[in-house]
Amino acid sequence: MKKFFGNKPILIMVIAVVLLLVLAFFSAGSRTIPWVESTVGSIISPIQTFAFRASNSISDFFRGLFNTTDADLENASLKQKLALYEQEKLDYDELIKENERLRKLLDYAGTFKDIDFASAKVIGRSDGVWFDILTLNAGRDQGVELDQPVICGDGLVGKVTDVGVNWCKVTALIDSSYSVAVSVERTRDNCMVRGVFSTSNKTNRLELYYLPTDLTDLVPGDVIMTSGIGGIYPKGIRVGTVEEVLLDNDSSGVNAIVTPSVDFLRLEEVMIITGFGGGEG
Repeated sequence: MKKFFGNKPILIMVIAVVLLLVLAFFSAGSRTIPWVESTVGSIISPIQTFAFRASNSISDFFRGLFNTTDADLENASLKQKLALYEQEKLDYDELIKENERLRKLLDYAGTFKDIDFASAKVIGRSDGVWFDILTLNAGRDQGVELDQPVICGDGLVGKVTDVGVNWCKVTALIDSSYSVAVSVERTRDNCMVRGVFSTSNKTNRLELYYLPTDLTDLVPGDVIMTSGIGGIYPKGIRVGTVEEVLLDNDSSGVNAIVTPSVDFLRLEEVMIITGFGGGEG
């Protein structure tokens, strides 16, 4: 008896035969004991449903196994190749975009004389109300030191404020603690810019101050560039564009609001200026 119950295939077959006999009995047209039929039917119904679904699944499996044609196999192969092609195209498109960004960066760096630089990628960000810090994958091994300026193809990014063997941290130009000596490209007026502090959403704007208001005709659209004063930054690095003039300013001393040239939200590749000996070419 133990062998009988231990033989699962035989046990399943016997149960199936019993179920079929019970179903055949109730389908023979006899209605003499409806309460028995109702009770047994309530028990048998879930089993029938399960058996029906299981038989359909098994049938579909074997139908797919034995009815697979060369066309089906070819179709599956083509789908795999298409998925691979689409992924390769995405990788290729991203490589093209990266090359374009690097070419733009190299072209911009080439506008300065006697410049030495280390290329790097942004690998981390620390964004907050109080500061904006970027982490780059270049450090002392690449000649990076504190206070070295960082640029991209659009202009000034910031300066190095912490450095390790193969990494460094850069305080971004839009940080409220950051300031840099600049000049108005059109009028050559010297002034300063700093990041705008805000307790709400980041504005990504700069404040221009220390401008000789009685002598200037600053207008929206004027380009702001590094002046070279102080010796940290090469002269002529793009900083931003005047968005709003505040010549009738209050005691804050702010003369204008400046939009940075750099899109800090989409910054990927940069150059760290490790040495320079001339101005703009």
